[in-house]
Amino acid sequence: MIVFGVLLLVAGAVVAIAFGGDAGGWLLPVGLMAGGLGIAVAGLVARVRRSPLRAAARAHRAAAGGSPVARVRAVPTMLRVTAWGENPQLPRYQLLLWLIALVYLVSPVDLIPEFLPLLGIGDDIGVASWLLTSLYAESGNYIAARDERRAVDPGEPQ
Repeated sequence: MIVFGVLLLVAGAVVAIAFGGDAGGWLLPVGLMAGGLGIAVAGLVARVRRSPLRAAARAHRAAAGGSPVARVRAVPTMLRVTAWGENPQLPRYQLLLWLIALVYLVSPVDLIPEFLPLLGIGDDIGVASWLLTSLYAESGNYIAARDERRAVDPGEPQ
């Protein structure tokens, strides 16, 4: 993902330098560079942080956290408990990242305009897929941790 983003950045710079304003005006190079920058930054964030898609696949294969329906049902509770600071497995800044992603998805202001073919919707698809896979993985981790706590303390309320 990082490599693809850098390639788009370089392609935009090459188009801007080689053709000046003759290759589709100023929109094509700017769009390529903006898309490349967005994809490279998203790839870097995914690389620095663990890959939520791999974590979700691993958790699902290990059957930790239950079925997808149980995970979806656990998301509101997980968010509330994390916001109150009672979830030691999930830092509060993760809530902020999820909120920023949600606002970005519903906001009419976009890093890459929607009228650019494929690139315009690509950033939204990337943010939405990260948000959903991250919520899926973390809800499975939350359910597994909650079940472990219940095994130790059976008197804990559901």
